[in-house]
Amino acid sequence: MDRCKTIHGRTYRFLKREDGNVTVFSVLMVLLTLVISGAAVDIMRFESTRAQMQTQMDRAVLAAADLDQYLSSDAVVRDYMDKAGMKDVLLGTQVDWGFNHRTVKAWGETTIPTYFLKMSGYDSLTPPALSVAEEKIANVEISLVLDISGSMRWNERMVRLKPAAQNFVHKVMTDETNGVTTLNLVPFAGQVNPGDILFDYFRGERPDIPNPDPEPTPEPEPVVDDGDYFTPWGQAISNIVIYFDTDGDDIYNRAHKIEGFPEDAPRDVDAFYRGAVAYMIAHDSKLSDPGQFLGISIKGGWQRTRYFQVKGDQNGPHSDLGPTSNRGRIPGSTYRYGEIDYATWADSYVSPNLGDLAAGTETTVDSAVDPVHINMPSSCVEIYDPEFDTTELPLSDDYVPHFHHWDIDEEVMDWGWCPGEQMAVQYYSADRDALLQFIGDMRMHDGTGTQYGMKYGLALLDPANRDEVSHLIANGLVDARFEGRPIDWHDPETEKYIVLMTDGQTTDQFRPNDPRDPINGEVELLQQAATSYYNMSLQSKNKSNLQKQCDLARQRGVTVFTIAFETDDAAAAEMLACASSASHFFHVQGVEIYETFDTIARQINNLRLIQ
Repeated sequence: MDRCKTIHGRTYRFLKREDGNVTVFSVLMVLLTLVISGAAVDIMRFESTRAQMQTQMDRAVLAAADLDQYLSSDAVVRDYMDKAGMKDVLLGTQVDWGFNHRTVKAWGETTIPTYFLKMSGYDSLTPPALSVAEEKIANVEISLVLDISGSMRWNERMVRLKPAAQNFVHKVMTDETNGVTTLNLVPFAGQVNPGDILFDYFRGERPDIPNPDPEPTPEPEPVVDDGDYFTPWGQAISNIVIYFDTDGDDIYNRAHKIEGFPEDAPRDVDAFYRGAVAYMIAHDSKLSDPGQFLGISIKGGWQRTRYFQVKGDQNGPHSDLGPTSNRGRIPGSTYRYGEIDYATWADSYVSPNLGDLAAGTETTVDSAVDPVHINMPSSCVEIYDPEFDTTELPLSDDYVPHFHHWDIDEEVMDWGWCPGEQMAVQYYSADRDALLQFIGDMRMHDGTGTQYGMKYGLALLDPANRDEVSHLIANGLVDARFEGRPIDWHDPETEKYIVLMTDGQTTDQFRPNDPRDPINGEVELLQQAATSYYNMSLQSKNKSNLQKQCDLARQRGVTVFTIAFETDDAAAAEMLACASSASHFFHVQGVEIYETFDTIARQINNLRLIQ
């Protein structure tokens, strides 16, 4: 009994005593803290491993989804993971691709042992990774606007631009994008040449050959085509170019060149041109009518290249306003002087001034009834200030005169503020090879009319100008499958881009007072009397017009990339203000131009991570 009371008393006292409770609680709290802290360590290890896996997998699928990637997408992903030491992490890949897109999905997981979470019953953790990348080329319309002004000859800028621009074309115009991507190539100097097809569509008015006699002749007088059209050349001739017109506007669209003149060759082209013209008409299937022959330009020695009109000529052997494209690409063939029998072929020559009558026969020519247009070597249309408030193509029918303002370097430049016909805009092209050839053949001209380049670049993305595209299609300049372009602004399946590159500030716009004076084709305006030309539009106004077009492009949802190539700070500021954002602007030097065009091409190709 006493023993039971003793046990009961001790138990009662033990239950009633409270000293030691804090110790028990503290032990429990320490254990809980250790478990939580340890779990944090394990979770940090889990997240670190997962982040490494995700980063590497993102890189792998981005590389595999690149449409320029010709290796198997699965192989690319596995190679990336293997080189990162994560070969066993990858569980699978999935590739979905079509003619204008590629989507690559990859997933995987790994197992890491736990140190502290074991106490909670978790012996391991399994970090996962899932990544999807897509490169998708939707409908893409690009205007590539390139500066071909005379300053591009300095420091090999044009030499560096050509391969950079060609690489850009290679990147954005692949077999995968054929039919999806179109590119307008807009070369600009002092102005932009839309080409004679659109010039005529704009109702551009061609100037007539001026009659030196201010008094009209009451009755047509008999005229004898005695062949006296050329001034004997002062030195040995190096080459001539003979110009023809096949569409009846008196503006050349065919031209054949003769080079390789020996020292003892005649220096008076009157002595052999008949045989040369007859030979070319006989050997060119696109020529059939003697009236298609217009005139000839001559190059040789120290003399400035000059053009002499034959059809409708009004000033005899004096030179005329016309083309002097004796270098670079011409729309025809090149012959050697010695391969033509001039005397034999001269017998079949028919003058363009005598219809179907033989040379030397009298006939009547009434130029007042059927005037002959000046053989303009370019087809630029004036664009006036109010037109820069819109995205329309030119509205006026005024032509830009043929002239040169600053000094010319004939080795790399062609005469003209307005680029020649061979430097006209290339419209909605999907022909990569033709564009590459065009870029390789680019010749420089005078002036920097950046506002005109931007105006054409944006107008050619405006759906309001579809009628002009239809006209180009009807005339064979654009593939018929692009009927309906430009696509609507803000179309969810279409991306529109302008890539604008220049090497200098926008300049003043000069014009000769007498646009038909032949001297404008031979002597720079700066070398003429100060009263022979005027400033049609000041530099400040031209810069303002450029920015108006840049603002309109942003409002229309067009992404504008700009490149200031070896420019001063003022020109760079123009390009920065025009770009869609600071990240769309590039100020580059030298060989950096190549990487810049490559970077822009990759951005246009729209590679993006979607998960």
